[in-house]
Amino acid sequence: MRHATTAVLLVFFAALTSFSQSNGRQKTIQELQQKIADAYKQNNLASLDGKNLVAGSVKVVIEHSLVEGKNGDELIETRQFKTLAAIDAWIKKRREDDNTPFNEIRPLLRCSRGRCAYNFDGGIDHNHLYLHDVYYGFRSGRPYITRIHLLDGD
Repeated sequence: MRHATTAVLLVFFAALTSFSQSNGRQKTIQELQQKIADAYKQNNLASLDGKNLVAGSVKVVIEHSLVEGKNGDELIETRQFKTLAAIDAWIKKRREDDNTPFNEIRPLLRCSRGRCAYNFDGGIDHNHLYLHDVYYGFRSGRPYITRIHLLDGD
């Protein structure tokens, strides 16, 4: 009886620890996506470079809402960057004289399974570059960015 009680208590504490760690991870992911969203909206992803949010490189995917190519070959652009400052510079270089497209974010829909998605039920506007998804992974228990998906309102 004593061994059964000990075994039940061990299983209970293991489950409690696992639950606590997953809640802590979710909070950390929420904080990560909020930092990215805020910096993106303010055109200042470079300010996050010292926070160890990149492990290796980040893939940036821009999906265009209007396609001018016959086969849709201009629908998606993909680039790899070593720093968030390089992403900032690339986005700024693509801007027109009137500073469009404007960086824009929508409300967070959810974060799960390596992806934070934003709610686009309200549609998109012309001349805006939306943060569509932030993909993440974990290294040594800390989240890092693997990919940023942007939606161009063309």
